[in-house]
Amino acid sequence: MPQSILPVNWTLDAYREIGGSRVGKYFRNTTVITLCSVTLVVILSSLAGYGFAKLPFRGSTLVLLAIVGTLTIPLAILLVPIFLMANALGLLSTNLGLILPNVAVTLPFAILIMRASFLAIPREIEEAGIMDGAGAFKRWRLIMLPIARNGVVLVTVITSYNVWGEYILAKTLAMNPESMPLSVGLTLMKGEVWDFGLLAAVIVLATLPPIIIFIFFQRKIVDGIAQGAVKG
Repeated sequence: MPQSILPVNWTLDAYREIGGSRVGKYFRNTTVITLCSVTLVVILSSLAGYGFAKLPFRGSTLVLLAIVGTLTIPLAILLVPIFLMANALGLLSTNLGLILPNVAVTLPFAILIMRASFLAIPREIEEAGIMDGAGAFKRWRLIMLPIARNGVVLVTVITSYNVWGEYILAKTLAMNPESMPLSVGLTLMKGEVWDFGLLAAVIVLATLPPIIIFIFFQRKIVDGIAQGAVKG
């Protein structure tokens, strides 16, 4: 048969099959895990970054160095401890069992980004909030966080990319097909005969969210980097 790069018969049947197959469950699991992980990372990293940047305490430098030190630990070394903890807590093959490790892995770098974003904000702005009687939490929520929105966007995008396509943790902790995210679920689509139409449709849909996120936030990403969001 003469081969053709383009399909001979154009059809959307493969996309219709996704909703009624297990792939739809993979998409839902991935979406829930990504949204929850991103939300937790943004909140926790902005709180910690604000504390390290504007509320120094005794030993804060050592704590920050310890956080930076975790970035040098390969994920492969952490897999066995994470698996044992998840098993002890009954979190294997659950969304929460994947959300918490993803947050733990991505949080240190996000803290560095947010700390640098808050350091770039002039001290006078926070002092104005102090003079108005705003407490630390209120200053973080109403004054500092809106100004550091470019750093928040950068953390959101980086965390979304890391969690959406994450494979190693998901392969280790999600053993039940019903709890698998898309990155692991794709490996179960191989049968005696590959359904290339369905596989291609799933891959196209899997790549769309990261592309859309980047296109939507690309200006904020550039601004966040330009303001020194990855310095320090």
